Amino acid sequence: MSAAIAKEYDVIIVGCGIAGSVAGAILSNKAGKKVLILEASSQIGGRATSFRGEGITEAAAFRKALMTSARSWVSDRSEPDLPTMIEKKLLYGYTLEAGGRGSWYTNRGRVSQALALFNKASIFYPNVGFVWYDHDWNPSVLGRQSLDGRKSKYAWMSDEDYAEMAKVHMRKLKVGTIEEAEKLDHVTLKDWVEGITESELAREFHYAMGTFQTIVNDPALNSAGENIKVFLQVQETGVHILNGSWAFAGSPGHRFITEGFATAVKDAGGDVVTNAKVKEVMIQDGEASGVVAEIDGKTVEVKASTVVCTLPPKEMLKLIPENLLPAEFVRLAKNVIHTSMVAGQFGLKKPLNELCGLDGVDPRSFYHTSMLIPENEGLFRGNVPLDIGNMSTIAPSTAPEGKHLALMASSILGDEAHDKEKVNIVIDRILKFSDHAFPGWRDELEWMLFTVGDTCILWRHPEDEWVDVKCPTVEGLYFAGDTYGKRVNEGGVEGAAHSGFICAGEITGKDYLQLLPPIFR
Repeated sequence: MSAAIAKEYDVIIVGCGIAGSVAGAILSNKAGKKVLILEASSQIGGRATSFRGEGITEAAAFRKALMTSARSWVSDRSEPDLPTMIEKKLLYGYTLEAGGRGSWYTNRGRVSQALALFNKASIFYPNVGFVWYDHDWNPSVLGRQSLDGRKSKYAWMSDEDYAEMAKVHMRKLKVGTIEEAEKLDHVTLKDWVEGITESELAREFHYAMGTFQTIVNDPALNSAGENIKVFLQVQETGVHILNGSWAFAGSPGHRFITEGFATAVKDAGGDVVTNAKVKEVMIQDGEASGVVAEIDGKTVEVKASTVVCTLPPKEMLKLIPENLLPAEFVRLAKNVIHTSMVAGQFGLKKPLNELCGLDGVDPRSFYHTSMLIPENEGLFRGNVPLDIGNMSTIAPSTAPEGKHLALMASSILGDEAHDKEKVNIVIDRILKFSDHAFPGWRDELEWMLFTVGDTCILWRHPEDEWVDVKCPTVEGLYFAGDTYGKRVNEGGVEGAAHSGFICAGEITGKDYLQLLPPIFR
């Protein structure tokens, strides 16, 4: 990205992840603002960055980019170790994500709609098929008719439990609108579901769907309102568990999202600079006046009357002095829930559908157990799930010809990710499950790369409000990201894009959300 920059801009954006690039694209193209985006990492993308294997030539540089962009690190459980993978060129031809990454809604979601506003393409590929593993890791291929004539479509559920699961589903449908779902924002998913059914299997199913949608394992930390908003958007877009419950990016990976928006910024005359770490937001007499940044080893001051910080709240508080912010604003920022992903990416000689021992499984299927590590083992908060996709059969450009790429990911909380013993327990259980579900997979394995991150998706506590996009005490200072915005809708990729729209609107006084379909506003 460009390294030649002017001395003054209308807007400086700190961070070129999804929120920053979306806000920049809107402000430069729709509001005529001169925009500068400064990205500390060597590449854009933020937590949604990705890598081509042949571009990983130095272990230290890769580790630095992974940490700076995505707050993630390489586990020493990787085999062979990272330097050996690089030396033997084992990663060549693969597209590697910064952990477990996927998107809802395939090419019908908010991100894809936003990219289309700037004539940029969306390249998501959906799963087709779903295999669910129960408490005992017994598989059920969803979508198949029951052989014994039962009403239940799920083999692990009795007819009675299935009816209770469907009852909760119908209650979600009756909520009807995003506005009505917002009334449940401060109700936990646990309390809401328990108020509808006493069936443990029905509860577990909807708790698992909640984790699917927010990456928060504990339903007592999960907002019913936030989950139902995702559910309603799923209904609107027509995706479902058998087709599009998760979608993945082909080459170059999820980084394509920010590349599209960043290109739109440059098309409008703006600048995007990498290896540019912002050291200070300049604030004079209660007004933002620009930033001090280190760019290619040189310290520079760049002026702007509007500064947008897209760093996660805990990182933001290292940049903006707390004494300049209201106490409640600081409390909300510090109380944000950080979810983590323990993710393994595996280079294989065969696809998973040829290893799972199940007849007729679509190669693009998703494999899931909500009980990799049950909460009653006393190790983690909430049931730890495991989600598995054969990336190369869902998105063929993610692996070289004749090879296959599998992704296995389990969510835990951010503080749990810093407990190496707990991380190793998760990795041990992932490998144990793989031995059970895909017999002989180790014979087809050429390499496995485990990464851990402590900032996968950010969520507010159910009793809290979101952190606002506008700083209440510093004029011209704004925030964007998947935890900023009083009415931010969804989390992760979609939530960050939504926040970018909200932030741009707050800066200009225009409602750019009207550019999106109603369900995504």
